[in-house]
Amino acid sequence: MRWRRLIALLTCVLLANTVHASAQTSVHARRIGVLSNAPEDEPEIAKRLAVFRTRLAELGWIEGKNLQIDVRFGRNDGERIRRAAMELTESAPDVTISTTSTTTRALMNATKNVPILAAVSGDPVALGFTKDFSHPTGNITGFTTFNDTLAAKRLEMLREVAPAMETIALMWVPINPQQVLLETQTKEAARAVGIKVLSMPIKSASDIAPALASAHDQNASAIIVGADPLTGANIREIVERCLSLNLPAIHTFPYEARNGALMSYGIDIEDNYRRTAEYADRVLKGTKIADLPFQDPTRLTLAINLRTARALGIKVPTTLLATADEVIE
Repeated sequence: MRWRRLIALLTCVLLANTVHASAQTSVHARRIGVLSNAPEDEPEIAKRLAVFRTRLAELGWIEGKNLQIDVRFGRNDGERIRRAAMELTESAPDVTISTTSTTTRALMNATKNVPILAAVSGDPVALGFTKDFSHPTGNITGFTTFNDTLAAKRLEMLREVAPAMETIALMWVPINPQQVLLETQTKEAARAVGIKVLSMPIKSASDIAPALASAHDQNASAIIVGADPLTGANIREIVERCLSLNLPAIHTFPYEARNGALMSYGIDIEDNYRRTAEYADRVLKGTKIADLPFQDPTRLTLAINLRTARALGIKVPTTLLATADEVIE
């Protein structure tokens, strides 16, 4: 009987400790909300979030123990993005992560109190995210794409592969405020070197084919494809149609060149997600947004697909190949 009473007592103690430990974990778990305007099955956003989670774990934030991450997907739909931003902020997370300028704008409109970390941002001052780059004035900070410099550089690279270029087309997504800046910056860079820009805004996948056909019909020598979840999700169609129309194209991310784009030049986006995790760590430990300056990219990457160059009948200059970080044979 004594043994039975002892076992019963120990069982009660163990159960009480388990409940107490569970309660402690629940009470002390911090919460991060992530808003993506990509669809749930987009492989690239899955890779970026994996990098984000890995870096957080390295910093001691373990999901299911001291951290909870809630991810919402906007599926490239403006109204869905707006609702997801409202739902995330109403749940009062400790910090929110934005994956594009589109989602940053949606979160900014949803809350003035919850800290927002932009993993990818256009010029934050021009976009109204802050009045001061070095000392954020609102509840937003993060990592920029430095598009004003990139626009001129992309034009320069396209001229190297198409020296007779007089007209280029720009495919961009108007719902994304960063892309609105990209259009302005591209036109300014093109005007400086005497090149005409055909503006090709797209709102859905069904706009891609007509936009590219129009660029071809208006004698565009090449195309710049703006970086957005909409263009990323339709990379194969864009690549195939550019090949069929004999249009050399420059994109932003190396995975686009690996998927058949002629070239890509832009930020190392996975590095942005690592750095965003480091900012999240600092916010969770009490650092104020005002003490976390916006930061420009630390690394820009150029990828060139020689298979695509051969299919387009283009001989890529050795000087350009020598500067490439990745060459796809």
